[in-house]
Amino acid sequence: MVTAAYAAPESRSGTDADKPNIIFVLTDDMSWGELGCSGNEIIKTPNIDRLYDQSLRFRNFNVAAYCAPTRAQLMSGRHEFYAGVTDTRYERDNLRDDLKILPQYFKDAGYRTAMIGKWHLASLETGTTGKPLAPYKRGFDMALYVRNQVGRFDPALNRNGKDENFKGYCGDILFEQAMKWIEEGNQEQPYFMYLATSIPHSPLKAPKEYLALYEDAALGKGQKSYYAMVSNIDENMGRLMKWLENRPDKDNTILIFTTDNGHTVRWGGHDKDGFLMEDGLYNAGLRGGKNQQWRGGSCVPFIFHWPGVADKARDNNTLASGLDIIPTFCDIIGVKSDDSGLQGYSLFNDILGKPSSIPEDRMLFNHCGRWTYPTEIESFKYHAAVVTKRFRLVWETKQKSQKDAKRTLALYDYRSDPGEKQNVIEQHPEVAKRLAAAFEPWWEEAKQGMVNDLHQLETGNLVGPESQKAASDATPKTEKGKKMTLEEKKAQKRAKFMAAKKAKKEAAEKE
Repeated sequence: MVTAAYAAPESRSGTDADKPNIIFVLTDDMSWGELGCSGNEIIKTPNIDRLYDQSLRFRNFNVAAYCAPTRAQLMSGRHEFYAGVTDTRYERDNLRDDLKILPQYFKDAGYRTAMIGKWHLASLETGTTGKPLAPYKRGFDMALYVRNQVGRFDPALNRNGKDENFKGYCGDILFEQAMKWIEEGNQEQPYFMYLATSIPHSPLKAPKEYLALYEDAALGKGQKSYYAMVSNIDENMGRLMKWLENRPDKDNTILIFTTDNGHTVRWGGHDKDGFLMEDGLYNAGLRGGKNQQWRGGSCVPFIFHWPGVADKARDNNTLASGLDIIPTFCDIIGVKSDDSGLQGYSLFNDILGKPSSIPEDRMLFNHCGRWTYPTEIESFKYHAAVVTKRFRLVWETKQKSQKDAKRTLALYDYRSDPGEKQNVIEQHPEVAKRLAAAFEPWWEEAKQGMVNDLHQLETGNLVGPESQKAASDATPKTEKGKKMTLEEKKAQKRAKFMAAKKAKKEAAEKE
Protein backbone atom coordinates (compact mmCIF):
# COMPACT_ATOMS: atom_id res chain seq x y z
CA MET A 1 0.00 0.00 0.00
CA VAL A 2 2.69 2.48 0.93
CA THR A 3 5.95 0.67 0.26
CA ALA A 4 7.79 0.27 -3.03
CA ALA A 5 5.63 -1.44 -5.62
CA TYR A 6 7.95 -1.62 -8.59
CA ALA A 7 10.77 -3.97 -9.46
CA ALA A 8 12.01 -3.81 -13.07
CA PRO A 9 12.54 -6.98 -15.10
CA GLU A 10 15.83 -7.71 -16.80
CA SER A 11 16.90 -4.71 -18.88
CA ARG A 12 15.86 -4.95 -22.52
CA SER A 13 18.74 -5.37 -24.91
CA GLY A 14 19.28 -3.54 -28.20
CA THR A 15 20.79 -0.41 -29.64
CA ASP A 16 19.45 3.13 -29.34
CA ALA A 17 17.83 2.62 -32.73
CA ASP A 18 15.61 -0.08 -31.18
CA LYS A 19 14.35 2.20 -28.44
CA PRO A 20 11.08 3.93 -29.30
CA ASN A 21 10.70 7.69 -29.32
CA ILE A 22 7.97 8.86 -26.94
CA ILE A 23 5.77 11.95 -27.30
CA PHE A 24 3.68 12.47 -24.16
CA VAL A 25 0.90 15.06 -24.58
CA LEU A 26 -0.76 16.28 -21.37
CA THR A 27 -3.65 18.74 -21.55
CA ASP A 28 -5.03 20.81 -18.68
CA ASP A 29 -8.57 20.61 -17.20
CA MET A 30 -10.01 18.22 -19.78
CA SER A 31 -12.06 15.09 -19.17
CA TRP A 32 -13.62 12.16 -20.97
CA GLY A 33 -16.54 14.50 -21.64
CA GLU A 34 -14.42 16.75 -23.85
CA LEU A 35 -13.97 14.12 -26.55
CA GLY A 36 -16.34 13.26 -29.37
CA CYS A 37 -15.34 9.59 -29.11
CA SER A 38 -16.90 9.45 -25.63
CA GLY A 39 -20.32 10.45 -26.95
CA ASN A 40 -20.16 14.25 -26.83
CA GLU A 41 -22.31 15.35 -29.78
CA ILE A 42 -21.31 19.03 -29.64
CA ILE A 43 -17.54 19.11 -29.31
CA LYS A 44 -15.33 18.88 -32.39
CA THR A 45 -12.35 16.56 -31.83
CA PRO A 46 -12.00 14.52 -35.07
CA ASN A 47 -8.24 14.03 -34.79
CA ILE A 48 -8.16 12.77 -31.21
CA ASP A 49 -11.17 10.60 -32.07
CA ARG A 50 -9.14 9.11 -34.93
CA LEU A 51 -6.21 8.47 -32.59
CA TYR A 52 -8.64 6.85 -30.16
CA ASP A 53 -9.79 4.49 -32.92
CA GLN A 54 -6.17 3.44 -33.58
CA SER A 55 -4.95 3.01 -30.02
CA LEU A 56 -5.01 1.22 -26.70
CA ARG A 57 -7.44 3.09 -24.42
CA PHE A 58 -6.97 2.85 -20.67
CA ARG A 59 -10.54 3.35 -19.45
CA ASN A 60 -9.70 3.35 -15.73
CA PHE A 61 -6.62 5.59 -15.63
CA ASN A 62 -6.54 7.65 -12.44
CA VAL A 63 -4.61 10.78 -11.53
CA ALA A 64 -4.96 13.49 -8.90
CA ALA A 65 -8.02 15.74 -8.98
CA TYR A 66 -6.08 18.89 -9.88
CA CYS A 67 -3.05 20.26 -11.74
CA ALA A 68 0.30 20.19 -9.93
CA PRO A 69 -0.38 16.99 -7.92
CA THR A 70 -0.99 14.99 -11.11
CA ARG A 71 2.26 16.33 -12.58
CA ALA A 72 4.03 15.29 -9.39
CA GLN A 73 2.71 11.74 -9.82
CA LEU A 74 3.88 11.54 -13.43
CA MET A 75 7.33 12.90 -12.66
CA SER A 76 8.04 11.08 -9.39
CA GLY A 77 6.23 7.73 -9.53
CA ARG A 78 4.75 8.53 -6.13
CA HIS A 79 1.49 9.80 -4.74
CA GLU A 80 1.79 13.57 -4.90
CA PHE A 81 1.89 13.94 -1.10
CA TYR A 82 4.94 11.65 -0.91
CA ALA A 83 6.49 13.91 -3.56
CA GLY A 84 5.86 17.02 -1.44
CA VAL A 85 3.07 18.50 -3.60
CA THR A 86 -0.15 19.24 -1.71
CA ASP A 87 -1.44 22.27 -3.59
CA THR A 88 -1.08 24.34 -6.73
CA ARG A 89 -0.08 27.45 -4.74
CA TYR A 90 1.67 28.82 -1.67
CA GLU A 91 5.05 27.18 -2.39
CA ARG A 92 3.43 23.77 -1.92
CA ASP A 93 3.66 22.87 -5.60
CA ASN A 94 7.43 22.33 -5.46
CA LEU A 95 8.35 18.80 -6.47
CA ARG A 96 10.75 17.37 -3.88
CA ASP A 97 14.29 18.14 -4.96
CA ASP A 98 15.75 14.92 -3.52
CA LEU A 99 13.90 12.62 -5.94
CA LYS A 100 15.01 11.16 -9.25
CA ILE A 101 12.36 12.15 -11.77
CA LEU A 102 11.05 10.91 -15.11
CA PRO A 103 13.44 12.58 -17.62
CA GLN A 104 16.45 11.35 -15.66
CA TYR A 105 15.44 7.76 -16.40
CA PHE A 106 15.36 8.61 -20.09
CA LYS A 107 18.83 10.13 -19.80
CA ASP A 108 20.01 6.83 -18.26
CA ALA A 109 18.72 5.08 -21.37
CA GLY A 110 20.55 7.42 -23.76
CA TYR A 111 17.60 9.61 -24.76
CA ARG A 112 17.58 13.29 -25.55
CA THR A 113 14.80 14.93 -23.57
CA ALA A 114 12.61 18.02 -23.72
CA MET A 115 9.58 19.53 -22.07
CA ILE A 116 7.39 22.27 -23.51
CA GLY A 117 4.55 24.18 -21.85
CA LYS A 118 3.31 24.10 -18.28
CA TRP A 119 5.67 22.81 -15.57
CA HIS A 120 3.83 23.77 -12.34
CA LEU A 121 6.26 21.95 -10.08
CA ALA A 122 8.51 24.84 -9.05
CA SER A 123 7.35 28.11 -7.51
CA LEU A 124 10.84 28.57 -6.02
CA GLU A 125 14.31 28.17 -7.51
CA THR A 126 15.40 25.48 -5.04
CA GLY A 127 13.73 22.84 -2.92
CA THR A 128 13.93 22.19 0.79
CA THR A 129 17.39 20.58 0.51
CA GLY A 130 18.75 23.38 -1.68
CA LYS A 131 18.76 21.60 -5.05
CA PRO A 132 17.35 23.27 -8.20
CA LEU A 133 13.71 22.78 -9.19
CA ALA A 134 13.75 24.10 -12.77
CA PRO A 135 13.00 21.33 -15.32
CA TYR A 136 16.13 21.99 -17.38
CA LYS A 137 18.18 21.28 -14.24
CA ARG A 138 16.36 18.02 -13.51
CA GLY A 139 16.90 15.91 -16.60
CA PHE A 140 15.38 17.82 -19.50
CA ASP A 141 18.00 18.85 -22.05
CA MET A 142 15.65 21.60 -23.18
CA ALA A 143 12.73 23.12 -21.33
CA LEU A 144 10.59 25.81 -22.97
CA TYR A 145 8.13 26.54 -20.23
CA VAL A 146 6.31 28.66 -17.69
CA ARG A 147 5.59 27.82 -14.08
CA ASN A 148 1.82 27.65 -14.52
CA GLN A 149 -0.30 29.21 -17.26
CA VAL A 150 1.10 29.95 -20.72
CA GLY A 151 -0.14 33.32 -22.03
CA ARG A 152 -2.89 32.63 -24.54
CA PHE A 153 -1.77 35.03 -27.28
CA ASP A 154 1.85 36.12 -27.96
CA PRO A 155 3.20 34.24 -24.93
CA ALA A 156 6.54 34.71 -23.21
CA LEU A 157 8.28 31.42 -22.41
CA ASN A 158 11.51 30.57 -20.64
CA ARG A 159 14.02 28.40 -22.50
CA ASN A 160 16.60 26.94 -20.13
CA GLY A 161 16.68 30.11 -18.03
CA LYS A 162 16.31 32.71 -20.77
CA ASP A 163 13.06 34.45 -21.71
CA GLU A 164 11.76 34.31 -25.28
CA ASN A 165 8.74 36.02 -26.81
CA PHE A 166 6.50 34.35 -29.37
CA LYS A 167 3.78 35.52 -31.73
CA GLY A 168 0.55 33.61 -32.15
CA TYR A 169 -1.74 31.36 -30.13
CA CYS A 170 -0.22 29.30 -27.34
CA GLY A 171 -1.57 25.93 -28.50
CA ASP A 172 -0.11 26.37 -31.98
CA ILE A 173 3.23 27.60 -30.64
CA LEU A 174 3.76 24.73 -28.19
CA PHE A 175 3.11 22.04 -30.79
CA GLU A 176 5.22 23.84 -33.41
CA GLN A 177 8.13 24.16 -31.00
CA ALA A 178 7.87 20.49 -30.05
CA MET A 179 8.13 19.36 -33.67
CA LYS A 180 10.94 21.84 -34.33
CA TRP A 181 13.00 20.53 -31.41
CA ILE A 182 12.58 16.94 -32.60
CA GLU A 183 13.58 17.84 -36.16
CA GLU A 184 16.64 19.83 -35.16
CA GLY A 185 18.11 17.21 -32.83
CA ASN A 186 20.29 14.17 -33.42
CA GLN A 187 18.12 11.88 -35.54
CA GLU A 188 20.20 8.84 -34.52
CA GLN A 189 19.32 9.33 -30.86
CA PRO A 190 15.90 8.37 -29.39
CA TYR A 191 13.93 11.21 -27.85
CA PHE A 192 11.38 11.86 -25.13
CA MET A 193 9.10 14.87 -25.57
CA TYR A 194 6.82 15.96 -22.71
CA LEU A 195 4.29 18.44 -24.13
CA ALA A 196 2.00 20.02 -21.50
CA THR A 197 -0.41 22.48 -23.09
CA SER A 198 -1.91 24.47 -20.14
CA ILE A 199 -5.20 24.67 -22.10
CA PRO A 200 -8.22 24.34 -21.96
CA HIS A 201 -7.64 25.64 -18.41
CA SER A 202 -8.78 29.23 -17.82
CA PRO A 203 -8.26 32.01 -18.85
CA LEU A 204 -10.66 30.96 -21.59
CA LYS A 205 -9.39 32.58 -24.78
CA ALA A 206 -9.29 31.02 -28.23
CA PRO A 207 -8.73 32.14 -31.84
CA LYS A 208 -11.84 33.27 -33.71
CA GLU A 209 -11.85 30.32 -36.11
CA TYR A 210 -12.28 27.90 -33.21
CA LEU A 211 -14.91 30.02 -31.48
CA ALA A 212 -16.82 30.00 -34.77
CA LEU A 213 -17.18 26.20 -34.49
CA TYR A 214 -19.55 26.73 -31.54
CA GLU A 215 -21.22 29.96 -32.58
CA ASP A 216 -24.65 28.33 -32.86
CA ALA A 217 -24.22 25.79 -30.04
CA ALA A 218 -26.50 26.01 -27.00
CA LEU A 219 -23.62 26.89 -24.69
CA GLY A 220 -22.67 29.79 -22.45
CA LYS A 221 -19.93 32.18 -23.52
CA GLY A 222 -17.31 30.59 -21.25
CA GLN A 223 -18.34 27.10 -22.34
CA LYS A 224 -17.93 28.02 -26.01
CA SER A 225 -14.43 29.30 -25.30
CA TYR A 226 -13.65 26.14 -23.32
CA TYR A 227 -14.73 23.90 -26.21
CA ALA A 228 -12.92 26.14 -28.72
CA MET A 229 -9.68 25.63 -26.81
CA VAL A 230 -10.21 21.86 -26.89
CA SER A 231 -10.72 22.05 -30.65
CA ASN A 232 -7.45 23.95 -30.99
CA ILE A 233 -5.71 21.13 -29.16
CA ASP A 234 -7.40 18.65 -31.48
CA GLU A 235 -6.28 20.57 -34.58
CA ASN A 236 -2.72 20.55 -33.31
CA MET A 237 -2.90 16.87 -32.48
CA GLY A 238 -3.93 16.37 -36.11
CA ARG A 239 -0.91 18.36 -37.31
CA LEU A 240 1.36 16.34 -35.05
CA MET A 241 -0.08 13.04 -36.29
CA LYS A 242 0.29 14.08 -39.95
CA TRP A 243 3.85 15.23 -39.28
CA LEU A 244 4.66 11.87 -37.67
CA GLU A 245 3.26 10.00 -40.66
CA ASN A 246 5.86 11.69 -42.88
CA ARG A 247 8.84 10.88 -40.66
CA PRO A 248 11.15 7.90 -41.26
CA ASP A 249 10.87 6.93 -37.58
CA LYS A 250 7.05 6.94 -37.58
CA ASP A 251 6.88 3.20 -36.84
CA ASN A 252 9.17 3.60 -33.84
CA THR A 253 7.38 6.48 -32.13
CA ILE A 254 4.89 6.14 -29.27
CA LEU A 255 2.25 8.87 -29.04
CA ILE A 256 0.35 9.30 -25.77
CA PHE A 257 -2.56 11.63 -25.13
CA THR A 258 -3.86 12.25 -21.62
CA THR A 259 -4.91 15.04 -19.24
CA ASP A 260 -4.28 16.14 -15.67
CA ASN A 261 -7.74 15.99 -14.08
CA GLY A 262 -11.45 16.13 -14.77
CA HIS A 263 -13.04 19.14 -16.34
CA THR A 264 -13.35 22.40 -14.51
CA VAL A 265 -16.30 22.58 -12.13
CA ARG A 266 -17.07 26.22 -12.94
CA TRP A 267 -17.42 25.86 -16.70
CA GLY A 268 -18.36 22.21 -16.58
CA GLY A 269 -21.36 22.99 -14.42
CA HIS A 270 -21.00 20.62 -11.44
CA ASP A 271 -22.55 21.36 -8.06
CA LYS A 272 -20.66 20.81 -4.79
CA ASP A 273 -21.91 17.20 -4.72
CA GLY A 274 -20.39 16.50 -8.13
CA PHE A 275 -23.64 16.30 -10.09
CA LEU A 276 -24.16 18.19 -13.33
CA MET A 277 -26.47 21.16 -13.08
CA GLU A 278 -29.06 21.95 -15.73
CA ASP A 279 -26.59 23.97 -17.82
CA GLY A 280 -23.66 21.64 -17.18
CA LEU A 281 -21.43 20.26 -19.91
CA TYR A 282 -21.47 16.65 -21.03
CA ASN A 283 -19.20 14.54 -18.80
CA ALA A 284 -19.54 11.02 -20.26
CA GLY A 285 -21.88 10.05 -17.42
CA LEU A 286 -19.28 10.59 -14.70
CA ARG A 287 -19.92 12.31 -11.40
CA GLY A 288 -17.58 15.07 -10.28
CA GLY A 289 -15.00 17.40 -11.74
CA LYS A 290 -11.74 19.06 -10.83
CA ASN A 291 -10.89 19.02 -7.11
CA GLN A 292 -13.81 16.71 -6.27
CA GLN A 293 -13.50 13.21 -4.83
CA TRP A 294 -15.76 11.43 -7.29
CA ARG A 295 -14.58 9.61 -10.38
CA GLY A 296 -15.12 12.46 -12.83
CA GLY A 297 -12.45 14.47 -11.05
CA SER A 298 -9.63 11.98 -11.42
CA CYS A 299 -10.42 9.29 -14.02
CA VAL A 300 -9.08 10.70 -17.29
CA PRO A 301 -8.50 9.60 -20.89
CA PHE A 302 -5.21 7.80 -21.48
CA ILE A 303 -4.75 6.99 -25.15
CA PHE A 304 -1.63 5.00 -26.06
CA HIS A 305 -0.55 4.51 -29.69
CA TRP A 306 2.49 2.37 -30.56
CA PRO A 307 2.78 1.22 -34.20
CA GLY A 308 2.90 -2.55 -34.45
CA VAL A 309 2.17 -2.99 -30.73
CA ALA A 310 -0.87 -0.91 -29.77
CA ASP A 311 -2.23 0.53 -33.02
CA LYS A 312 -5.75 -0.87 -33.08
CA ALA A 313 -8.83 -0.01 -31.01
CA ARG A 314 -8.51 -1.86 -27.72
CA ASP A 315 -10.00 -1.02 -24.32
CA ASN A 316 -8.21 -1.78 -21.07
CA ASN A 317 -9.99 -1.59 -17.69
CA THR A 318 -7.00 -2.20 -15.41
CA LEU A 319 -6.94 0.06 -12.35
CA ALA A 320 -4.08 2.21 -13.66
CA SER A 321 -2.57 5.39 -12.28
CA GLY A 322 -0.20 8.28 -12.90
CA LEU A 323 2.06 6.46 -10.44
CA ASP A 324 2.62 3.82 -13.13
CA ILE A 325 4.25 6.05 -15.72
CA ILE A 326 7.87 5.71 -14.57
CA PRO A 327 7.75 1.90 -14.10
CA THR A 328 6.07 1.52 -17.49
CA PHE A 329 8.55 3.71 -19.33
CA CYS A 330 11.46 1.98 -17.59
CA ASP A 331 10.27 -1.31 -19.07
CA ILE A 332 9.76 0.20 -22.51
CA ILE A 333 13.18 1.88 -22.73
CA GLY A 334 15.10 -0.85 -20.93
CA VAL A 335 16.37 0.68 -17.71
CA LYS A 336 16.21 -0.49 -14.14
CA SER A 337 15.10 1.77 -11.34
CA ASP A 338 17.26 2.13 -8.26
CA ASP A 339 14.48 4.03 -6.46
CA SER A 340 12.92 1.90 -3.72
CA GLY A 341 10.24 4.55 -3.13
CA LEU A 342 8.35 4.12 -6.40
CA GLN A 343 4.70 3.32 -5.70
CA GLY A 344 3.45 2.43 -9.17
CA TYR A 345 3.42 -0.72 -11.28
CA SER A 346 4.41 -1.31 -14.87
CA LEU A 347 1.63 -1.31 -17.48
CA PHE A 348 3.94 -2.94 -20.02
CA ASN A 349 2.00 -6.23 -20.00
CA ASP A 350 -1.26 -4.35 -20.50
CA ILE A 351 0.27 -2.59 -23.49
CA LEU A 352 1.42 -5.90 -24.96
CA GLY A 353 -2.01 -7.47 -24.39
CA LYS A 354 -0.71 -9.87 -21.72
CA PRO A 355 -2.12 -10.46 -18.22
CA SER A 356 -1.69 -7.30 -16.18
CA SER A 357 0.98 -6.86 -13.51
CA ILE A 358 -1.40 -4.73 -11.44
CA PRO A 359 -2.41 -6.59 -8.24
CA GLU A 360 -6.06 -7.54 -7.99
CA ASP A 361 -6.30 -5.92 -4.56
CA ARG A 362 -4.71 -2.60 -5.55
CA MET A 363 -5.91 0.52 -3.73
CA LEU A 364 -5.48 4.09 -4.90
CA PHE A 365 -5.80 7.05 -2.55
CA ASN A 366 -7.29 10.14 -4.12
CA HIS A 367 -6.98 13.26 -1.97
CA CYS A 368 -8.03 16.78 -2.93
CA GLY A 369 -5.82 18.61 -0.42
CA ARG A 370 -5.83 22.40 -0.85
CA TRP A 371 -5.81 23.52 2.76
CA THR A 372 -5.21 27.23 3.31
CA TYR A 373 -2.17 26.90 5.61
CA PRO A 374 -0.13 23.85 6.70
CA THR A 375 -1.60 24.21 10.19
CA GLU A 376 -4.92 23.02 8.73
CA ILE A 377 -3.75 19.69 7.29
CA GLU A 378 -5.75 17.54 9.71
CA SER A 379 -8.88 19.62 9.12
CA PHE A 380 -8.88 18.46 5.49
CA LYS A 381 -7.95 14.85 6.19
CA TYR A 382 -11.10 13.30 4.76
CA HIS A 383 -11.37 15.38 1.59
CA ALA A 384 -10.58 12.06 -0.03
CA ALA A 385 -11.54 8.77 -1.65
CA VAL A 386 -10.16 5.23 -1.69
CA VAL A 387 -10.42 3.38 -5.00
CA THR A 388 -10.28 -0.30 -5.94
CA LYS A 389 -10.92 -1.96 -9.29
CA ARG A 390 -14.64 -1.98 -8.46
CA PHE A 391 -15.45 0.36 -5.57
CA ARG A 392 -14.88 3.98 -4.61
CA LEU A 393 -15.18 4.95 -0.93
CA VAL A 394 -15.85 8.67 -0.47
CA TRP A 395 -16.12 10.84 2.63
CA GLU A 396 -18.97 13.17 1.68
CA THR A 397 -20.19 16.40 3.24
CA LYS A 398 -23.16 18.67 2.71
CA GLN A 399 -21.12 21.72 3.65
CA LYS A 400 -19.59 23.96 1.02
CA SER A 401 -16.28 24.21 2.85
CA GLN A 402 -14.14 21.09 3.15
CA LYS A 403 -12.50 22.26 6.38
CA ASP A 404 -13.56 20.41 9.54
CA ALA A 405 -16.62 19.29 7.63
CA LYS A 406 -19.00 16.76 9.13
CA ARG A 407 -18.91 13.78 6.76
CA THR A 408 -20.67 10.55 6.00
CA LEU A 409 -19.14 7.54 4.28
CA ALA A 410 -20.47 6.54 0.88
CA LEU A 411 -19.48 3.51 -1.19
CA TYR A 412 -20.06 3.31 -4.93
CA ASP A 413 -19.77 0.34 -7.26
CA TYR A 414 -18.55 2.42 -10.19
CA ARG A 415 -18.33 -0.55 -12.55
CA SER A 416 -22.11 -0.97 -12.52
CA ASP A 417 -22.87 2.63 -11.50
CA PRO A 418 -20.37 4.92 -13.29
CA GLY A 419 -22.38 7.99 -12.28
CA GLU A 420 -21.94 7.10 -8.59
CA LYS A 421 -25.60 7.69 -7.80
CA GLN A 422 -26.34 4.67 -5.62
CA ASN A 423 -24.64 4.40 -2.24
CA VAL A 424 -24.16 0.67 -1.61
CA ILE A 425 -22.43 0.88 1.75
CA GLU A 426 -25.23 -1.06 3.48
CA GLN A 427 -24.86 -3.90 0.97
CA HIS A 428 -21.08 -4.03 1.37
CA PRO A 429 -20.25 -2.85 4.92
CA GLU A 430 -17.14 -5.03 5.11
CA VAL A 431 -15.69 -3.39 1.99
CA ALA A 432 -16.26 0.10 3.39
CA LYS A 433 -14.71 -0.89 6.70
CA ARG A 434 -11.62 -2.36 4.99
CA LEU A 435 -11.04 0.64 2.75
CA ALA A 436 -11.58 3.16 5.55
CA ALA A 437 -9.15 1.24 7.76
CA ALA A 438 -6.52 1.23 5.00
CA PHE A 439 -6.76 4.99 4.64
CA GLU A 440 -5.63 5.71 8.22
CA PRO A 441 -2.03 4.38 8.05
CA TRP A 442 -1.71 5.69 4.50
CA TRP A 443 -2.56 9.20 5.71
CA GLU A 444 -0.05 9.08 8.57
CA GLU A 445 2.76 8.00 6.26
CA ALA A 446 1.77 10.38 3.46
CA LYS A 447 2.13 13.35 5.82
CA GLN A 448 5.81 12.52 6.26
CA GLY A 449 6.37 13.25 2.56
CA MET A 450 4.76 16.70 2.64
CA VAL A 451 8.16 18.38 2.83
CA ASN A 452 6.97 21.83 1.75
CA ASP A 453 4.24 21.94 4.41
CA LEU A 454 6.62 20.53 7.04
CA HIS A 455 9.27 23.09 6.13
CA GLN A 456 6.80 25.94 6.58
CA LEU A 457 5.70 24.54 9.93
CA GLU A 458 9.28 24.06 11.13
CA THR A 459 10.42 27.54 10.12
CA GLY A 460 7.20 29.35 10.99
CA ASN A 461 7.23 30.71 7.45
CA LEU A 462 3.56 29.99 6.72
CA VAL A 463 2.63 30.85 3.16
CA GLY A 464 -1.03 31.38 2.31
CA PRO A 465 -3.52 33.88 0.92
CA GLU A 466 -2.99 36.50 3.65
CA SER A 467 0.80 36.48 3.42
CA GLN A 468 0.70 36.66 -0.38
CA LYS A 469 -1.83 39.49 -0.29
CA ALA A 470 0.32 41.43 2.18
CA ALA A 471 3.38 40.94 -0.01
CA SER A 472 1.46 42.10 -3.06
CA ASP A 473 0.10 45.19 -1.32
CA ALA A 474 3.62 46.11 -0.21
CA THR A 475 5.15 45.69 -3.66
CA PRO A 476 6.43 49.00 -5.09
CA LYS A 477 4.52 49.89 -8.25
CA THR A 478 6.23 51.07 -11.42
CA GLU A 479 4.86 52.89 -14.39
CA LYS A 480 3.24 50.62 -16.94
CA GLY A 481 5.81 49.31 -19.36
CA LYS A 482 8.74 50.73 -17.41
CA LYS A 483 11.51 48.28 -16.60
CA MET A 484 12.60 48.14 -12.94
CA THR A 485 16.20 48.88 -12.09
CA LEU A 486 18.28 46.42 -10.06
CA GLU A 487 17.84 48.59 -6.98
CA GLU A 488 14.07 48.69 -7.48
CA LYS A 489 14.00 44.92 -7.81
CA LYS A 490 15.96 44.57 -4.57
CA ALA A 491 13.58 46.97 -2.83
CA GLN A 492 10.61 45.04 -4.12
CA LYS A 493 12.05 41.75 -2.91
CA ARG A 494 12.80 43.25 0.51
CA ALA A 495 9.29 44.71 0.81
CA LYS A 496 7.73 41.38 -0.06
CA PHE A 497 9.88 39.61 2.50
CA MET A 498 9.03 42.06 5.29
CA ALA A 499 5.31 42.02 4.50
CA ALA A 500 5.24 38.23 4.42
CA LYS A 501 7.18 38.08 7.69
CA LYS A 502 4.70 40.44 9.34
CA ALA A 503 1.71 38.46 8.06
CA LYS A 504 3.16 35.17 9.30
CA LYS A 505 3.82 36.65 12.70
CA GLU A 506 0.21 37.83 12.90
CA ALA A 507 -1.01 34.43 11.76
CA ALA A 508 1.10 32.71 14.41
CA GLU A 509 -0.32 35.01 17.10
CA LYS A 510 -3.84 34.12 16.00
CA GLU A 511 -2.97 30.42 16.32
